[in-house]
Amino acid sequence: MPNKVNKGEWAELFVFLKALSDGKIHAADENLEKVEELFYVILSAIKEEDNVLKEFKHSRTSNEIILLENGSECVQIPIAEFEHFSSVVLEAIKTGTGTFEIPEIEPFLSEIRITKIKASSDSKKDIVFKIHDDFTGAEPQIGFSIKSYIGSKPTLLNASGATRVQYRLSKNLSSNEVEHVNHITGRTKIKDRVQFIRDKGISLIFDKMLNATFNRNLQMIDTRMPEFLGYLFLNSYFINGKSIPDVVNLYCDEYNEDKEIISHKVKDLLVAVALGMEPNTKWNGLEDANGGYIVVKDDGEVLCYHIYDRNKLREYLYRNTKFDSPSSKRTGAGLVSEEAENQIFSLTIQIRF
Repeated sequence: MPNKVNKGEWAELFVFLKALSDGKIHAADENLEKVEELFYVILSAIKEEDNVLKEFKHSRTSNEIILLENGSECVQIPIAEFEHFSSVVLEAIKTGTGTFEIPEIEPFLSEIRITKIKASSDSKKDIVFKIHDDFTGAEPQIGFSIKSYIGSKPTLLNASGATRVQYRLSKNLSSNEVEHVNHITGRTKIKDRVQFIRDKGISLIFDKMLNATFNRNLQMIDTRMPEFLGYLFLNSYFINGKSIPDVVNLYCDEYNEDKEIISHKVKDLLVAVALGMEPNTKWNGLEDANGGYIVVKDDGEVLCYHIYDRNKLREYLYRNTKFDSPSSKRTGAGLVSEEAENQIFSLTIQIRF
């Protein structure tokens, strides 16, 4: 049965083919520009399918990719085929919409014995490479997370029931006011509802992250991170563009927080989400994507932030992400409701590039 997946999932295959054909991935600076003199040598790519460990070795002597299954050599494919089909996948991603098939790639996938395009959804590792590490001389197998800009900018933290944040009103609205605020409509209805509440002299006080696992994961970064994130997201509705640095500036001014501390903690959060932390999965503080972060630019250029480039990755994520407002119809957020004797208001957090 042909593979039918979305752009992001096809991008994982593109990176697999492109990195193996090139035999290297260049590093990126904090502005997502190629660092010409710095690259990571790709020795092989590792996949596990149906309990079979597959290693695709880049042979510089024979100009072939050699496939080993459970350590036994079984197929040799010219590197030129990987180069050709990486271009086929790239062009299909550029023109594809929703989930789609790439019929031209299927015979080649059969030849190289790949049946699954998408990595396991319970891992941040989208791909595993064996690289030559110039710093240590070692040849470790390390996992990378992949984000693709082809077609549209990707999401870093997806909105879900696990990313709901709850606020408590400092004093209750009247029943008529509740009825009014919950029926405010329009493109900026969430911002307008928050402003209506504030205009009544009422503050929205951070209460909790509704998902206990997400709350705990945030506390692994900093015990106050749930509160920081809750207030940052609330204030993002009052910043044009909602860029993370602009929201941090507003938050620190409004709440008299130390900008250097808050920006540092937010960078910690962004890196954690990029490399290991999932909202609804208990996190141990370790980075599942222990190799780093691969970015596919909108023109198909593939660049990498290796774990050694952590400061560049932190700056890239901080400068290039923003808060996003998912549909309140889909999430059920943005309404004033009753809880015991208090009134509460919830929002659903999303962060994207």
